[in-house]
Amino acid sequence: MQSRARSIQVLCEEPFRLFFPTGLMLGIVGVSLWPLYYAGLVTAYPGTPHARLMIEGFMASFIIGFLGTAGPRITSTSHFSRRELFTLLSLDLLSAGLHVGGAHRAGDILFSFCLAVFLFAIGKRFARREDSPPPNFALVALGLLNGFVGALLLALFEDKLYSAQYRIGAALLEQGFALLPILGVAPFLLAHLLGTPRPDLPESRKLPAGWMPRAVFAASVGLIVDGTFVAEVFDVTAIASWLRLGAVLVYLIARMPWRGRSFLGDCLRVGIAAVLIGIGVAAIWPQYGIGALHIIFISGFGLIVLTVATRVIFGHSGNADLLRKRLPFFIIAAILIFVAMLSRYVADLAPKARTIHLVAAAVFWLIASLIWMMKVVPKVTIPDPES
Repeated sequence: MQSRARSIQVLCEEPFRLFFPTGLMLGIVGVSLWPLYYAGLVTAYPGTPHARLMIEGFMASFIIGFLGTAGPRITSTSHFSRRELFTLLSLDLLSAGLHVGGAHRAGDILFSFCLAVFLFAIGKRFARREDSPPPNFALVALGLLNGFVGALLLALFEDKLYSAQYRIGAALLEQGFALLPILGVAPFLLAHLLGTPRPDLPESRKLPAGWMPRAVFAASVGLIVDGTFVAEVFDVTAIASWLRLGAVLVYLIARMPWRGRSFLGDCLRVGIAAVLIGIGVAAIWPQYGIGALHIIFISGFGLIVLTVATRVIFGHSGNADLLRKRLPFFIIAAILIFVAMLSRYVADLAPKARTIHLVAAAVFWLIASLIWMMKVVPKVTIPDPES
């Protein structure tokens, strides 16, 4: 009984141990829908459930797991309670289950409620903080708000798929919800991956001098990105894409640490570069916008998520020494992710071979995920020896 209580306490202190494996499994389900559909084992076209599972399941679980672990530590506040942890997990899984069953409105409503609970939990800790989070985390808060508003708009206007409200909701959820938190966390995390986590602002409960201007800069970039999503809905696509690329590029140049090298640090940089390339491809060839989004999703968000998760899991399981060397399994997984992205992009360029490329992209992604899962996920059960 005491051992069980201690295990639950560890999960509350480090929610990634629960949410990272959950996110990976939901991602595997979401990607598997394509080969299952073309094999005749799934009758409903998987476009919508695939998109929802990858964003509200895969990405959301990793975001909640990371922020739920790092947030209380950064702010020097209490870890998540048992009630908060299992409420979030239940809502996340129920939402995913509803999407698999085709009840997308109910799934989106539950997911928006899940993010509302998470925003309240994080906001409460920010209010009670002993230390202030990095100013770039203003983008994290805005990204979570993107997810909440986006999912709510999709639920409210599900029966009006081509309405402006539905399309804005889709952009906020499927792009802003993942992109903005990644931009907010990337400078902080890259410094840790490079072994140079030097705080450029003093630790203080009171927001230190210089914090607010940097937070306003980050939030302004996020609002510009959100504005481009709205502009695209009203057919200002070319200008919006270039403006989004410029805003993201300016932010990265201003805030990312560029000196230093490490294996996972370089992997994170490759993922960020893929995001920029995807936004650029969308600006140059807007007629292939769906393919460009998959450059961002697969080789951008996907690689970044696995990089961050590897750092977190290895660092919290007594395997930090592995972070100082190249990881052959990760290189293989990254190559397979890149091939999956290429295959998915080509699917839109070669309509006659579309089915083959969609299935191939899914298979390559699944193999990469299984390799990563076998090498990394078992370590989530290993307690941090420094705890």
